[in-house]
Amino acid sequence: MNKFLIALFLTVLAACGINQQAKQIKALEQCKFEVKRVDSIFLAGANVMNMVRSGSVNVSNMGGVAMGMLRKEVPLKGILHLKITNPTDHLAGINQFQYQLLMKDRQLATGLVNQQVKVNPGESVEVPVLIDANIYGLLSNGSVLQEVVDFVSGNNPKQESLLTIKLKPTIAIGNKSINYPGWITFDRKVTRDMLL
Repeated sequence: MNKFLIALFLTVLAACGINQQAKQIKALEQCKFEVKRVDSIFLAGANVMNMVRSGSVNVSNMGGVAMGMLRKEVPLKGILHLKITNPTDHLAGINQFQYQLLMKDRQLATGLVNQQVKVNPGESVEVPVLIDANIYGLLSNGSVLQEVVDFVSGNNPKQESLLTIKLKPTIAIGNKSINYPGWITFDRKVTRDMLL
């Protein structure tokens, strides 16, 4: 009988924990997401921020991209700083989340942020999202490659590109993780001056 009561008690606690996490994710859906800045961006070993500052794309800084295109492997690495603001009266939070970054509806990067994020009501937090992707498939489209070159070398610091960010939170149940049934999706404009 005692084992039954302990099992029942643990089940109720687990259900309360799931309910609490569901409320936090629901509040997260109401949050405002903003790309604060992007730093340490390297495309095939070339420092993108230096290229943006100099406004030049040339053989010396794009040689790695050319070689990567031949090998079908063009690495993009960097850190995207995501600001999450909670306008609700409830705590918003997740234990971890999968992400997808898309530029003009083309997948740029995917990954997992294995970090608990909590945003108190009326407050904001900044979450670093590490990007480590092979963007050969994206750059193999000639028009996309030209858009990247134009974005990096443009003279207008307000030049922008549309970035779609998708988040899929994970709910922890005991030692198991269950993915949220959908994606939290939002679009944000990324400007050249975010890289300066």
